[in-house]
Amino acid sequence: MRHSCLFAAVSLTLLTLSGCRIESGGDSSSTLNPASNVDLTFSSFTLTEQTNNTLFADLVRAVEPDANIPDLGEAENVATSIRSQLALFAGLDYTSDEPPRINSVRNPLDLIRRVIGENEVANFQEGRQYMVRRIEKEEAGEYNNRTNRVQIRFTDQTAALEGKPVQEYNWQYPIVKWVYTPDSSNRVTRVLTWAASGTFPEESTRPSATLATQFTPASFASTGYNDGARTQTEGSIVIEGERELSFTRTYEGLDSDTLIIDGTNIGTKDNSEGGPEFEFAGDSVDCVKIRMDYDAPKVMVFTSYNEAPGSGNYCSEKTEPDYQYATMHTGLRP
Repeated sequence: MRHSCLFAAVSLTLLTLSGCRIESGGDSSSTLNPASNVDLTFSSFTLTEQTNNTLFADLVRAVEPDANIPDLGEAENVATSIRSQLALFAGLDYTSDEPPRINSVRNPLDLIRRVIGENEVANFQEGRQYMVRRIEKEEAGEYNNRTNRVQIRFTDQTAALEGKPVQEYNWQYPIVKWVYTPDSSNRVTRVLTWAASGTFPEESTRPSATLATQFTPASFASTGYNDGARTQTEGSIVIEGERELSFTRTYEGLDSDTLIIDGTNIGTKDNSEGGPEFEFAGDSVDCVKIRMDYDAPKVMVFTSYNEAPGSGNYCSEKTEPDYQYATMHTGLRP
């Protein structure tokens, strides 16, 4: 079930970029919504460099227990389970270090975030330059591929040549947009969505992913990742098996993450029962809420099993954690 409300290489070797530049002549500063087709081919979608800058890299490190706490063994089991779930949803592979670090990443959100952040695509650059010009004029503006009816498509050449299923090598992004709204939120909001290609069984949920990020206009730049300008991120990742990870990450004020792992609407039979069962910290559960407080720092985990979504005993509704422990200071979210 979806819980978000904000939605309204380079370690990859980039082989070709086609349809990525504005073809119109003249002064592009007057262009409204400059989105055009972007069709990229990579040797692989797997990211193996700069993995400390991927979507969940700070959380992977932050959940490591403080070595001086009581019940350290239990806390380590919880941390391992959190990392295991993140690996499943975000395609993470860890090193053998203690605590582990991310060795590689393969997921659609980190891939497009890397392409944007490393300034690889001319049209994405033009879109952000357009947003900066609108900010300077304090005028609303939008870059939106869907409005212009243009396509954002990435191809993994190796996976295609190996005969992998189409969803492994053809990643399409129905929505890539930046919106500046000075008269309402006074934020720049970026929305990225991905939907799996190919066919899936009837009465099943197509895998998908969404990442919505708000930035402060004064700090928003036309190059780089803009991580320092972030105020909040919300998103969700749906995988096969009717399982979903939704998350809210706050960078301004209360520095925290909240993640909920449970079933899709189909997986919970329209929110009438618990979703698909999985193991967490040695227990059978179907819902886990993880709250990471970077200021304390500490992590709290709420679990439930066979409870209907929305009920007081469902993990997302519980107020008393089933597990909590102090974590080590990482300095990643000062």
